[in-house]
Order: sequence, then C-alpha cells, then structure tokens
Amino acid sequence: MFRFLYLSLKSINMILIADSGSTKTEWIVLENNKNTRTFFTSGFNPYYFKQDEIERILSKELPSDLKYSEIDKIIYYGSGCSTEYNISIVLNAFRIVFETPEIIINHDLMAAVHALLGRNTGIACILGTGSNSCAYDGKNIIQQVPSLGYLLGDEGSATAIGKKLITSIIYQEAPEDLINTFHETFNLTLSQILDAIYRKEKPGVFLSSFSRFVGIHISHPFCRKIVENVFDDFIHIQLSKYDNYLKLPVSFTGSVAFNFSEILKERLAKQGIIMGKILASPAEGLITFYTETM
Repeated sequence: MFRFLYLSLKSINMILIADSGSTKTEWIVLENNKNTRTFFTSGFNPYYFKQDEIERILSKELPSDLKYSEIDKIIYYGSGCSTEYNISIVLNAFRIVFETPEIIINHDLMAAVHALLGRNTGIACILGTGSNSCAYDGKNIIQQVPSLGYLLGDEGSATAIGKKLITSIIYQEAPEDLINTFHETFNLTLSQILDAIYRKEKPGVFLSSFSRFVGIHISHPFCRKIVENVFDDFIHIQLSKYDNYLKLPVSFTGSVAFNFSEILKERLAKQGIIMGKILASPAEGLITFYTETM
C-alpha cells in the first residue's frame, strides 16, 4: 500500500531511524546493530511544511555532533507521507541535508506496524495528536480505514479530545467548576480560540494541546467521559470496519493510547476486542524490529 523509495544499497554500519508525527520527531541511531543514541526534533508533516522549511528544521535542530558522514542508511516514518508528492518533499529535503547513500521514506503508520506487530498478524493503531489504523498480515497492510485528519476525522486522538473539551466549554455544556478551572488555566477568549483554529498554523496541534488539561483532570467525571466517548468513536468508526476485528489483537502506539490506557482497555473490553500491545511511541518496538532483522 505504501511505496518505499530506495537509493543505492551497501553494507550497513550506522542506521538513522526517524518517527515523525505532527508535533515531534524521534530519532534513533543504530550502530553495528545496537541502539547508541536517541534524540528529538520538531515534527514536520509535508501537508503543512514545504521542502525548504523541513531543511531549516533539520539544519537547526539535528545535534551538532551527529556523524553525518558515517550514516549508511536513513529510515524515515512520517505523518503525511502517504502520497508520491509528499514523499518527494521529505526525500528532497533529506537529500540536501544528508549525504546518505540509502534513504527510505515510509508513512508513519508503517512505524506503528513494525513496532507493534513486527511480522505478526493484527491491527495496528496510532492514537496521538491524530489517529490512524490498519490491518496487517505479517508482511503487508491488507486493509485500512481512511484517516481524514483533524477536520473530518482523527477519532480517538488528542485532537478529538481537545475539540470535545473546547466545544463543551464554549457552549457551557461542561460543569461550571470545570469551566472555571479551564479559564483560570488558559485565560483564552473565544476570539483567540477561533483565531488559533481558523487563521494560524497547525490548528490540529492547538486543539490537541488541551488533551493535557483533560489528563490532569481525568478524575473529573466529565473529563473521563470525554475520553470514553472519543475511544468509543474510534472503535465504532475505525476498528469495526476491519474484517475479523473481534478476532485479531489490536495494538496501539501514541501518547493518548499510553496515557489513557486504563480507559482504552476498558472500552475495548466492553466491545469484546482483544487487546494487544500499547507503546508510548514506536521507538522501543522499532529498535527491536531492526536489530532482529537487519
């Protein structure tokens, strides 16, 4: 389903693996089949960032002591890298910054697949700033419910949680004590909220930032209900569309899945869904996947 872009092949000593979401990119350095270093930069989705902007982020934020000349291979997983055009944006930026002989560009969903499932059958899901999912047969993605982004989709994500919180606060559907706490915490006017969503960059990231407030106040019944509802939406709109979804293990990666794992497990169990792994990020699983297979 996703096309890999390859440059020339050679013996591999140092591999740089990157998993990039909308807010951050986690980089893993493998040297001689061992994880020697992990670091972070900003995230860059090619739907929102041009090639030169990605180049600037990399040039500015990559560690100054990174041994560029010793990197034999780069494996990049990124949100938005699901079309030839978007892949080319990232690939061309990497070609400018790195002199690496082999570069592979994948969609971030493949990071979840490799980290969570390896070579096993199952359903892999991302619940972070946004959301995504697919069914995997151990070799290939065989089914995928479309991911429609923060405007039309992102069920079960931090964006969905933030959206439900914001609308309930603005419409005064939330309890008065929670509304007061929200305004004391953020001191945002309606005009500022609408401006951030409709006029400024990264509105999805803005909405998702309010999921932290929900997490801090998760003991409040209203906040817990928000999380329950967004997980139920994800189950109904995403998971229920997969063949045999009640027979396959369903695994998750992402901050929302990890931080609200208790509620997620509860909602899955209520629908008779088999729980697989939950990882905060794909990094741990990717290290295992590549050290065992490269």
